[in-house]
Amino acid sequence: MVAVALGSAAAASTIPIDMQTLEKEQLYRLLEFEDEDVLCRFTDMFAVGEEEARDILQETLKFLYISQVPGTFIPDDLLIIDEMWHNMILFTPQYHAFSQQHFKKYFHHIPAGKKEKEERKRVLDENPEKARAAYLEKLENLVSIIYDHLGEDTVVKWFREYPVKYSKDRIKALRK
Repeated sequence: MVAVALGSAAAASTIPIDMQTLEKEQLYRLLEFEDEDVLCRFTDMFAVGEEEARDILQETLKFLYISQVPGTFIPDDLLIIDEMWHNMILFTPQYHAFSQQHFKKYFHHIPAGKKEKEERKRVLDENPEKARAAYLEKLENLVSIIYDHLGEDTVVKWFREYPVKYSKDRIKALRK
């Protein structure tokens, strides 16, 4: 079983998958998912309209799809997706059913643990250039996964639009 690599915001699944077995039909089925309770809670928590929340949910579903590929993580540029995923998980029975329907088991969100964070800090303190190079390699792999499975438009949206529209500061400002 392969665990998906973790980013600074952390998100992972323990669903084993070979990159070649990711099926487009699964993505199409995922993108049909909508839950008014999830959307309503999100708009209650963040100063975004329903259409914007619906769009963030769609991007979150796309992220969950690629999270089956080893090396997938949530970089800081995609923290709004992490917020929506947290929101989905809070509707525990519905999220459990969603996981079973789309992944055939519970789809875990596993944040970086204390030891992992300490190790990352140690490596960064010891050799910042090496740590940066390793992160950039992980990020390049992530962008490649996104491009291969979701296309150029998603790469542009997630790494050109979202860093501006949903920066950490902007997310804080949107929080009600």
